Amino acid sequence: MIYDVIIIGGGPSGLMAANVLQKNHINYLVLEKNDQLAKKLKLTGGKRCNVTNNLPVDGFIESLNMKHRRFLYGALKAFGPDEIIAFFKQRGLGLLLEQGLKYFPETGKSQSVLDALTMDLELDCIKYREGVKSIEKKDQLFYLTTANDTWVSKTVIVGTGSKAYPTTGSSGDGVTFAERFGLEIIPFTPAETHVYASDVKKLYADLQGVTISNAILSIEGTKKTFPGGVLFTHFGLSGPAVLHASEVIAEKMHEGDVYVTFPLTEMHENDVLERYDKAIRNNEKCHLFLDEVLSKRLSKKVFEWLNLTDKNMSEYKKIDREKIIDTVLKFRLKIDQVEHIEKAFVNAGGISTKELDPKSMMVKKIPGLYFVGETTDLQGPIGGFNLTIAFSTGHLAAKDCIHKLNNV
Repeated sequence: MIYDVIIIGGGPSGLMAANVLQKNHINYLVLEKNDQLAKKLKLTGGKRCNVTNNLPVDGFIESLNMKHRRFLYGALKAFGPDEIIAFFKQRGLGLLLEQGLKYFPETGKSQSVLDALTMDLELDCIKYREGVKSIEKKDQLFYLTTANDTWVSKTVIVGTGSKAYPTTGSSGDGVTFAERFGLEIIPFTPAETHVYASDVKKLYADLQGVTISNAILSIEGTKKTFPGGVLFTHFGLSGPAVLHASEVIAEKMHEGDVYVTFPLTEMHENDVLERYDKAIRNNEKCHLFLDEVLSKRLSKKVFEWLNLTDKNMSEYKKIDREKIIDTVLKFRLKIDQVEHIEKAFVNAGGISTKELDPKSMMVKKIPGLYFVGETTDLQGPIGGFNLTIAFSTGHLAAKDCIHKLNNV
């Protein structure tokens, strides 16, 4: 049997593509290597699944930490956050807005998202434990070899994910297929992950659990800043700002040592400086200033870190006063490594977007072959960005398959 479309991978991008094909009565097949669909999807968002967010397309794109982020404009314009919300609503699953940005299923369960994605699909159109070993193209047809069979199709959509969370079956198979076709690959690197800092273990171990909300983290040697919370952990740093910055940190490590800076206070910098000037004018005890701008745990540690004792402000040398305010506003920490690629929430890298048509996700030099979702070098921060990209690119590829099949 010759299928119109075969989808490799039953994850978010593949299942969204399948929904589009099902609705348009296309003869399709989903080949899934696991014994169940979307294993990684069920783990996202603490098993609650952050489906998408409420950003307009332009705002969504500007939030992405990629030079080639405009590549996604067409896909998101056709099927972005608004369309994704409508898709699930039509299938009886409402999405609730949290923190003014993130949409989660009203049930609070990721399984509900998977149920909505599969409710319209025919069971016979999904084959489990069918991991594709190779793809070949002969005479305008694609031959997909698995351990059990050879499947034939006019077009192929590859949505096999990256190397993040390999226990879910996400092992970057799509890159292997792409390499055999001679496509350019951007090596996978960790993204949206924790970072390790040995100084935290040595000097700041008792700060485990301390969070600085609404911080702005900077990476020395770059002009990039990352707003969000910073959390001290037993191994280093975590929190939204750190996760978002981790991809850039990983890149900078190829150049040498990497240092980050961030404020230890949740107060605005101008307010801190105003309070600092007041403390100097009134010749206050230093701890009065620190207690007001820092948490108690941090306030006590500043003296220890700087090897200073609590005195009136005028009793400090100018250089020591500068060290105090710099520690409060620009705490500096060396990063030793980012989390291992397989433990990262997301991987940067994949099939280069230079190989793909942004209007279709099809490989420019191999008509009928598409790559979608995390298989491609497209990723975003936490907050529903990556699932949105998966849904959007899967939708775009399926629409293009239908268009080409109808115009043969």
